[in-house]
Amino acid sequence: MAITPNKQSEISALETKQNIINLSQKLFMTYGYRSVSTRQIAQSCGITQPALYHHFRNKQEIYIEVVRAIMNRTKFKMENIKKHYTSFRERVHQIAFYMLMNHQEDLSQMFHDIKHEMNDETQLLIRKWWLESYFNPIVEIIVEAENEKQTKDLSKLESNPTEMSYFILDILKSLLQFSNLKNLDDEERMKESERKAKLIVSIILDGIGS
Repeated sequence: MAITPNKQSEISALETKQNIINLSQKLFMTYGYRSVSTRQIAQSCGITQPALYHHFRNKQEIYIEVVRAIMNRTKFKMENIKKHYTSFRERVHQIAFYMLMNHQEDLSQMFHDIKHEMNDETQLLIRKWWLESYFNPIVEIIVEAENEKQTKDLSKLESNPTEMSYFILDILKSLLQFSNLKNLDDEERMKESERKAKLIVSIILDGIGS
């Protein structure tokens, strides 16, 4: 069945919008929200500013869609990890590896911009997305691991899955913040991400004491 001109136009518009989101992410996460202009975004995408405004009303709307895309990809990956891996150790390893490979600079720059550049309503919306994509999946993984005796009884450590989830995310954020992974080629980045992922698992599950 042939694609009608209207359908082809709709597909083209969706492709252009996705291209704007993808290229805007690179700009925002490299230079920060405030330093990026809609003119830069349009030039990067090879379109005019009026064409850009046909898809998005302003820079903040573009940024929100960039964050939504990052959150959605992470949520999808978390669901896949839970589905395809059963051990707590392997799940933590896969989460760490994914973060290291895909968030070399995203998280620190993104959290800074959300805090300083977005209004309260937008911050609340993005926090909801963050809980759904990053935080809640890790809580669920920890709860399941504890129930299956793959971890210690957290109550005996005077802790709980919520606190442990923050702890895991803080470790990941710290390693990402001081990582030079973005300066490596693909093969080197994979090797270094694998090394750091194993380190994270070792710290979380085994500790560093003798």
